[in-house]
Amino acid sequence: MKERAIVEKTSGKIAFVRIEKHPECDGCKICAFKNGKSSVRVKAYNRCGARVGDAVAVQAERDNRLLASLIVYIVPVLFAGAGALIGAFAVGKEVWAAVLCLAGLALGFVAVYALDKLLGKTRGFGMEITEILQNKDTEQKIQSEEVQDGKGI
Repeated sequence: MKERAIVEKTSGKIAFVRIEKHPECDGCKICAFKNGKSSVRVKAYNRCGARVGDAVAVQAERDNRLLASLIVYIVPVLFAGAGALIGAFAVGKEVWAAVLCLAGLALGFVAVYALDKLLGKTRGFGMEITEILQNKDTEQKIQSEEVQDGKGI
């Protein structure tokens, strides 16, 4: 998926871009448009050095929906199962198995949160600016050349 976006804010190698919704967006779901919204603001890796106001092309770095689903759903279940097994075999009481199962589930959600933060910093689950389509400097330069040539306003 490659889309046109406008850079709204930059911070180092990260840019916040606004993507406008198109009819094709209903089938994709990568940009996560909320119901009734015609645009979405997303964080993108700014490898091209785009600046605020630039029109850019962005695309999803990789389609990692399967890996993301695995992390979100399986990790808490594995932690909950480990807690239940520890409670059942190590302690030997059903009450402790249930308590440790819930503790494992909570620990699994903490692990998912930590993995989300780690993978979000190392990229791979987000958008990336692939090229600058038009920037303010280029636009102003073209306008000033048109004025000097007598073509402009």
